[in-house]
Amino acid sequence: MIWPRIGISVLILGAGLGGAYTLTTVDQELRVLYAEYTLATTDLGHINAQLIRYRTSVLRAIEADTHEDYQRIVEALPLKRTRIEQPLERFIKATLVTASTKSAAIEELAELRAVKTRVSEYMATSGQTVHLLNQRWQTSSLLEARRLRDLAEENAAERAGEKFVAITLELDRLLDVVAKIAGEARSEADRQLRIMTTIVIAVSAFLIGLVLFTKRD
Repeated sequence: MIWPRIGISVLILGAGLGGAYTLTTVDQELRVLYAEYTLATTDLGHINAQLIRYRTSVLRAIEADTHEDYQRIVEALPLKRTRIEQPLERFIKATLVTASTKSAAIEELAELRAVKTRVSEYMATSGQTVHLLNQRWQTSSLLEARRLRDLAEENAAERAGEKFVAITLELDRLLDVVAKIAGEARSEADRQLRIMTTIVIAVSAFLIGLVLFTKRD
């Protein structure tokens, strides 16, 4: 009879299509894990390193002995700031796309915006330090120059220091969120693989039974 053969063919075709769909989905999930989370975590590490370089440069500007050295250090600050803010903006844009389809990414987006806010606060405070240093090098009074330098040093150590610590704490929380989302994505991929594997095994067993027990014409 032709109908059993058609049924077997449909089962085989269905199992093949289901397996292909599952493998494609898992492949997409793995790409997301790499592109959005592994690379993103690397970017966050770079942001933290650039923040340390930026803060070190501001502290070096305070200790500069000549106006030329001070100018050279300060002129490099905008580029260092860009290296902090650009990766963060790229991360936020990528997460905005994901957040429209995945609720878990909403938490990640909130943490990213919190990091951005902390960075902006730190940059504003560091800008005040640089402003005081500019005044220091413009004054002709040694006493006033010393006072402005001390104010800049106090601002960098206390106010900017607190803002810097706040950024590092927020980055740690963001990394925890990224790790949690990546773990959930991997668990979902594993679950889909297990389900599809079970279906393929069941269909294979059924087909073997048909071949063994169905009478031949």
